[in-house]
Amino acid sequence: MNAQPSVATPAGKRAISIQIVLAIVGSQALAWFLIIVARLAANVFGSSSLPVGQIWAAAVLIVVAGAAQAASDIVQGRSAAEAEAGLHRRVLQHAFDLGPAMFTGRQTGAITAMLTDQTERVAGYRQTFIGPMIGAMVSPVLILVSVAIAIDPIAAAVLLISVPFIPLAVGGFQRAFRKVSAASRQARGKLANQFLEAIQGLTTLVLLGAAGRVGDQLADTGEENRKATMALLARNQLILLVTDAAFSLFMLTAAALVAWWRLDVGAINAAQALGLVLVSALLCAPMEQIGSFFYVGMAGMAAQRQIRAFLGRDTPSQVQVAGSGSDLAVELRQAGFGYAPDRPVFSGLDLRVPPRSTTVIVGPSGSGKSTLMSMLAGDLLPDAGQCYVGGIALTAASRDQVRAASAMVRQRSWLFYGTLAENLRIARPQATDDELHQALTKVALDDWVGSLPDGLDTQVGEHGLAVSGGQAQRIALARAMLSGRDLLLLDEPTSQVDQESERVILDAIDEIAGRHTIVMVSHRLTATERADQILELNR
Repeated sequence: MNAQPSVATPAGKRAISIQIVLAIVGSQALAWFLIIVARLAANVFGSSSLPVGQIWAAAVLIVVAGAAQAASDIVQGRSAAEAEAGLHRRVLQHAFDLGPAMFTGRQTGAITAMLTDQTERVAGYRQTFIGPMIGAMVSPVLILVSVAIAIDPIAAAVLLISVPFIPLAVGGFQRAFRKVSAASRQARGKLANQFLEAIQGLTTLVLLGAAGRVGDQLADTGEENRKATMALLARNQLILLVTDAAFSLFMLTAAALVAWWRLDVGAINAAQALGLVLVSALLCAPMEQIGSFFYVGMAGMAAQRQIRAFLGRDTPSQVQVAGSGSDLAVELRQAGFGYAPDRPVFSGLDLRVPPRSTTVIVGPSGSGKSTLMSMLAGDLLPDAGQCYVGGIALTAASRDQVRAASAMVRQRSWLFYGTLAENLRIARPQATDDELHQALTKVALDDWVGSLPDGLDTQVGEHGLAVSGGQAQRIALARAMLSGRDLLLLDEPTSQVDQESERVILDAIDEIAGRHTIVMVSHRLTATERADQILELNR
């Protein structure tokens, strides 16, 4: 495991620094505005004329304070959006670099939540919380400096005693309620996982009559999430009560008593005493920031820890390996792979596939046939030995080249929502209608397409539900042929079809066998009869 990388960026750090400066400028402008307002109030009550210069100064200061807050809001919004987009790209790229094997045992919902909700929370925490919080914690000290200059240094020194309570309070709340925040995040993630999984398997749940039971489970999980969220909100309300009733009241009372004391001994005048009380309200700003601590701070820090742990996961080596030096279409040299270090799926595997040949892989369920096909497609990297596709050594650095060398037809073909033509052109966007028809003819679907009112513009439905399983497999095979790639990887292309569709698919494979290199997984003897070589895998 690598050291956990930082999620900060130079642009994000600059934005945080700007927010800190703006927070300090705004608080100083407000402090001096309140000091001048106190002086003007004393003039009013003392029946003295109002100094025009002080009125203009107060107006300028309040404008500066408002402008600083507005500028801070703009910086926060823009930097948060940029940080979220950048972090999203970074997490997604790292997921691609890790490869499919690294996600074994992880639910799709957890990964989706990290790419959406958690990146948003981290960006919000870093770009809308850290800067204002630091500014709010620094501002009281600087405000008291202004109090010492404009009013009374002794009064400022007395109030300064309460300032260290602020970071202590922040740290205390963080430690006290971290478990509650973590529990809420886990409950939210659990609900997202189960909900997405239910949506993905909705058709199966309905067919099995299990939709109601899964719905009840989702309701129970939703209730757990509600309770965890309410527990978090309850703690947040407790913080608001403590900050408002205790610290804010204490600070205002302390400022009033200090002002009274210094006024009584003649150290300050009435205007200064009023100014001291008014300015003391600004000393409560850091505690007011704690009110948003759970909504932004705690959730953001928890999400940041999880994303940093994810980004710290080791990616496969990016070092290029020399090519095989042979003209074989596929070559394995003592190759091995396992989803867990101590549980290899296969090991010590040797295979030589000449160009324009047909190789059939057989073996019992769980022997690693589909895993081997995923390796040949470039989705999985060997743990041991070497894998060469088209003479290219399969590594993390060459994975895209290996993927570009083959077209895969899996056991369950994925058809996208859209037309038949759109699904075929995924393999080759520039293909003409004539080329689409030629590919469909090779899999005995051209007559069927010609009988459809909309022809190539026929909608196939979501996941291809508007076509039969056999037709979907043949469409996928036509799409692979249309790609123009020499190596065709067929992972049990006839396992989900009837005998007639199987015959058509195998005839189509025979028809292209002399022009393509074919590696096919099959449980059926009819497929092995057509093979140039057979590779048997055992558990």
